[in-house]
Amino acid sequence: MHEQAQQCIESHANQAFGVSFIPFISVPIVYGVCAKMIVQLDKIFGIPTVIDWDSEIVGDIFAGFVAAPALMIPLLGAGFASAYVKSIGQNYTQAIACVLAHTDMDALQDPKQVTHLIKEELHKIHAAKRENRIARKRLSQK
Repeated sequence: MHEQAQQCIESHANQAFGVSFIPFISVPIVYGVCAKMIVQLDKIFGIPTVIDWDSEIVGDIFAGFVAAPALMIPLLGAGFASAYVKSIGQNYTQAIACVLAHTDMDALQDPKQVTHLIKEELHKIHAAKRENRIARKRLSQK
């Protein structure tokens, strides 16, 4: 499953790279690529989630994507979009793996419960990454 997930992430990152050579127009297309990737990752792992979960999860992180000025620079934007899609896919896959490893099978049958558990794991992942960035910044200032 993890190899299939990596292939899915790479494929969608390549799609994002390909469409990101056109600044501004590519932003909603990359959003769609992310949403499609999350749906496919759910299918790969057999995760039942609530309707519009893919839009909700991508919507939560899309604000940072739109705000990124690097996306508006044609060549740099393509690399940024690809790396961004990979990051989303890897974080999402990590969250799913944690949920599958630490949740009993009965809870995994309830799409609302699964959605809630994935959200919690994603918040933990983002908080840990934020703390790591802060720690690295402190070390670099010394």
